[in-house]
Amino acid sequence: MFKRPEELIVAVLAALWVVLAYLAADYLGAPAQTKLLISALTLICTALCFILWQRNLSRAVWPFFLGMLTACWWPYLDWMAVRDILVPGAESSAIIINKPWYAGWTFKTILAAAPVVLGYAVKWKLHSKHKHKAVD
Repeated sequence: MFKRPEELIVAVLAALWVVLAYLAADYLGAPAQTKLLISALTLICTALCFILWQRNLSRAVWPFFLGMLTACWWPYLDWMAVRDILVPGAESSAIIINKPWYAGWTFKTILAAAPVVLGYAVKWKLHSKHKHKAVD
């Protein structure tokens, strides 16, 4: 699996990223289920990113990985929306509540799209800067 030494280093960094995501969720007070969900989603994203990086395909799509890593924290926003709601007998019945603005799909989509847009803006800026240097 690891053909070059840098692959091992990047795999260790990816594992550290997953551990840091778990520790950050723990620090923010998320329950165990939410922490594990955030960690599992982060693991999936970092594994996908690692595989694409290993095949030298991640250069064009790295802003999407930033957006995906942001989307990994959506369960935390959902938990924040319902953490203070205590309903007796809720374990046997479904509860329908109005979520606050930060737990809605519109805000979550904007939150995940912002790093993608910023990442591609940086790529475009660097590309145009490099293009102008070549012309001069």
